[in-house]
Amino acid sequence: MTYSIIAFLWMILGFSFIIIEFFITGIGLLFLGIGGLLNAILIYNSPKVLAHQYTSFGLITLLCFIFLWKPLKKYAHRTSNTNSDFNLVGSAVTVVNNEISPGKLGTVRWSGTIMNAILAESEKEIALVGDKLYVYEVQGNTLICHKNSKINS
Repeated sequence: MTYSIIAFLWMILGFSFIIIEFFITGIGLLFLGIGGLLNAILIYNSPKVLAHQYTSFGLITLLCFIFLWKPLKKYAHRTSNTNSDFNLVGSAVTVVNNEISPGKLGTVRWSGTIMNAILAESEKEIALVGDKLYVYEVQGNTLICHKNSKINS
């Protein structure tokens, strides 16, 4: 086999590892794939490496792991500093289906979606169908609502 065919086989191996990593994430084949591709480039440009192709593959893979692990880990496990419910709290909802008594569970429509809601126990009046309420808090999949948009805590 000539060095170009061997380089081609390393390239196929590298791409295979990367493709498998995209389908089964988190098993670390990305580093092997990058190592295989870089080894293919190294073998193609410097046939002297052919005698030590497995060693160069191992070293390249190890270097990829050392230098890329932390940046890729940060990218994969990014967290947002914002609350995921930021657009719900303070927004207006409309009572649907049945009236909601203070402290009781009912349903409201928010942005076209029917959601569970509880009228805060501090409210004195029942919320009738069609009344506008304001989201004060989100607890799990239930909205805690008030009749006034300005709540004194």
